[in-house]
Amino acid sequence: MTALGPESEAALKAAMERLFTGRPECTDGALTIANLAREAGVSRATANRAGDLLATFRAAEAGQQRSSPKDLKERIRALEAELRAARRAETAELRALVRTLAQHVQVLTLQVAERDAVIADLRAQLACPQEARIVPLHGRPRDAAG
Repeated sequence: MTALGPESEAALKAAMERLFTGRPECTDGALTIANLAREAGVSRATANRAGDLLATFRAAEAGQQRSSPKDLKERIRALEAELRAARRAETAELRALVRTLAQHVQVLTLQVAERDAVIADLRAQLACPQEARIVPLHGRPRDAAG
């Protein structure tokens, strides 16, 4: 068999590890040579040239296929627990985000109310010019200055 480059060999080993641990990045996780090649980002021909790695892959694949129902149930329980923990963490993060956003809404509501009060006050002052604290600036026309 033709030797592989170090990059391809490393990619195939990393892909094997991901597939065996049930954490594929770009495949459905099935233990096939095609998935191994896709997961490693190499061609199927390149994967087929990795004779030693393929032998290891096939041996490990056979071992995993012979897993007992008890082992599989244990794996399911572990994955379900991992999923519950991830959901709890996500829920806690979302609740914190909701509290922060609620505080922002509250601050903005107060700022809008304050702005509306200032606008109402200024409109009232404009309606009563004799009591106004707002004095219009009337300058001389430029033509008359001369």
